[in-house]
Amino acid sequence: MPPVKCFSFAAAIISSAVSFASGAVLDLPIIVNNGYDMVELDVGTPPQTYRLMFDTGSASTWIVDKECAESCPNVSDFDRNPGYDVATSSTANLTGQAASIDYLGGRVAGVTAIDKFRFGNLSWSQPFIAANESNWSAQPNHGFLGLAFGSIADGGATPVFEVLMANGVLDRPRFGLYYDQDDSDRPEGGHSKGRLTLGGSREDDFVEGAMTTIQLTQPSGAYDVWRSVLHTVNGTCTTANGTKVEAQTDLFGSSVVFDTGASHISLPPDSIEAVYASVGMNWTAIIKGDHIPLCTEFNDSWSITFELGFYGDTKTITLTGDQLALPGFAHREDACWPPFDDAGGPGFTLIGKRLLRRFYTIWDYGSFPVEGQYHQSTLSFGKLKSKK
Repeated sequence: MPPVKCFSFAAAIISSAVSFASGAVLDLPIIVNNGYDMVELDVGTPPQTYRLMFDTGSASTWIVDKECAESCPNVSDFDRNPGYDVATSSTANLTGQAASIDYLGGRVAGVTAIDKFRFGNLSWSQPFIAANESNWSAQPNHGFLGLAFGSIADGGATPVFEVLMANGVLDRPRFGLYYDQDDSDRPEGGHSKGRLTLGGSREDDFVEGAMTTIQLTQPSGAYDVWRSVLHTVNGTCTTANGTKVEAQTDLFGSSVVFDTGASHISLPPDSIEAVYASVGMNWTAIIKGDHIPLCTEFNDSWSITFELGFYGDTKTITLTGDQLALPGFAHREDACWPPFDDAGGPGFTLIGKRLLRRFYTIWDYGSFPVEGQYHQSTLSFGKLKSKK
C-alpha cells in the first residue's frame, strides 16, 4: 500500500489547544428523533450545545450559523436557534477558507472556523464549517459530524476523529457504533440506548461471538469513505411446500460504501431485480404499485447474504427478512418499506442504517496517523447479543 497521505494536516498547531489526558474513550449517547440518529457536542466559549448527525459518508463537520438557523429551510419542528456565531465565542477564529459540500440528498456552504469543542470534561480545538447555506430541511439537528477520512475534507475542516487521533488523546484508533434496537423516538428527542464510542469499542457489552472484519479499499491511493468490494448477494427463501431455494447474484466486484448517513440498502440497477427475485419478491411490481409489501412478508423464512472484502479474503454478512422490516410504506403501518432500492448507477452499492443497525460495528483506522506509515483500515461487524 502507498504511504498514508490523508493525515498530513498541521497536528502541531491543533495540539496546543488540547486539554485532556491521553488514552481517552468518549461514549456519546445517541439521540433518536424523526428516525435520525445524532449526538451532541458543546462548541465555543461560553459553550453552546449542538446536535449533529454522525455521518461516515462525509468528512467535515458543519454547524448552521446564526443566520442559517433562522432563515434556512426547516420543516423538522426542531428549533435550530441559536446557530453558531463566531462573534460571540472568545475561542473562535476564522481560517480564511470556505466550502460548498454537495451530498446525495442536500447541500451546505459556509466559512471554516476553528473553535473549542467539548464533551464532558474533555476539550479540543476543532476546524469545522459554519454553514450559512443549507437545504437539509427535514433533519432535526444543527449539522453533521463527519466520520469519513480526511482526504475528502472540505474547506480545511479536518474530521473530528482525525484531530483527536493526531493529538494522541485517544485510547485506540477506532470508533464503535451501537444502535438502539428499539429505534423509536424519545420524548423531545432524548437519549436512546445507542452509543457512538470514539477512541475504543464496546464489543464485550454488545457482541455475541466473533466479529467479521473486512478490509477497505483506497481509491487513488488514499482512503476516502468507508469503502470495500461487494462480490455477490445470495438470497435464500422458503417456498410454500417448505423447500429452501437459494439464488446468487454476481455483483462483479462492485464498490460498496458503508454510510451511517444513508437510510437504505441501495443496489446497482442491473442487479436489483435478480436480488429481489432471490428472496421471493418482485421489484418491478413494487415500483409500479402493483404490489405493496406487507410487514408479514418480512419474516425469517428468507435471508440475504453479502459477500464482501478483498479477493481471496472475502467475508459474509447475513440478515433475515424480519431484521429488515421497516413499517410505514405507502403511509400504512401494516406495509413495510422495500428492503432494497436503486443506487442509480452501475457498479455501486450503498449500505446504510437499514443493515448497519442490526450489528455492532467497529470502524478501525488500523493505526494512529504517522507521516509515511502504512496502515490497514477495516470495518468489523458483530452479531448483537440477544435481549435479556
